[in-house]
Amino acid sequence: NKLYDLYSPLLTEKQREAYEYHEFSDLSVSEMAERLETSRQAAFDLLSRARSRLSELEGLLGICSRIEELEKRIQRLEERCWDK
Repeated sequence: NKLYDLYSPLLTEKQREAYEYHEFSDLSVSEMAERLETSRQAAFDLLSRARSRLSELEGLLGICSRIEELEKRIQRLEERCWDK
């Protein structure tokens, strides 16, 4: 979900809807298809493309991994400050 938080604006509206229905509303693919007014296969494809795109964007931009590395550095610095 961290990737979604960072990169969701770069997904299509339908991909965002499919991802949100599945991940946040815990809907099955069949339930997603009903809400999206599409076939089950189309709903599955939207979800798959959304996940793939999020991974692709992280691979290209690496923002999430950079944030995690910065958080680790901050934690180490805080630990040093408390040790003194």
